[in-house]
Amino acid sequence: MQSQEVGIIIPKGIELEENEEVKLMTRQHWFVFRNSSLLSFFFPFVLLSAVFFIDRCSLPLWLVQNVIQGLLVIASVCFGLGAISFFGRLFLWSRTYYLVTSQRLILIHQRGLFSKERRETSLGMIQDVKAEVNGLQAALYGFGDVVVQISAQEAQLIFSKVGKPYFVQRVIMKEAKLS
Repeated sequence: MQSQEVGIIIPKGIELEENEEVKLMTRQHWFVFRNSSLLSFFFPFVLLSAVFFIDRCSLPLWLVQNVIQGLLVIASVCFGLGAISFFGRLFLWSRTYYLVTSQRLILIHQRGLFSKERRETSLGMIQDVKAEVNGLQAALYGFGDVVVQISAQEAQLIFSKVGKPYFVQRVIMKEAKLS
């Protein structure tokens, strides 16, 4: 199903009410792929670069060959583990959505292969919206958490690691008529 107003493809399983419009659909920031990308590409690159420099050392031939073989094995293992981690993270990321509609907030968070959490609340239940950007990397790359306080005392909806958290906060506040 597609929302005609904003051109957003609505995730499977979400049905909008008669007059409901999607105002914002977002996902987690690309930063969530950092660790698996480092493991998959950066570490093997460094190890393979070291292979070229080991040849220049004045060490016995048998030691150079063993070190090179060890570095190649470690680089292969890093690449394999990183690729598995990357594709696992991609699976979770592709099935995690944060939607703001004209009537409610919908959070669909894929937690594992067979574990999914879906939470939603009407905009009238929202009491407060807080955007948090914690740390240097979050500030540099522009991601953070948006915490939505619901009328229940400890109930919160958390848009975790979203890009442009202050923009997301403003959209939620505007739709909930808090500003």
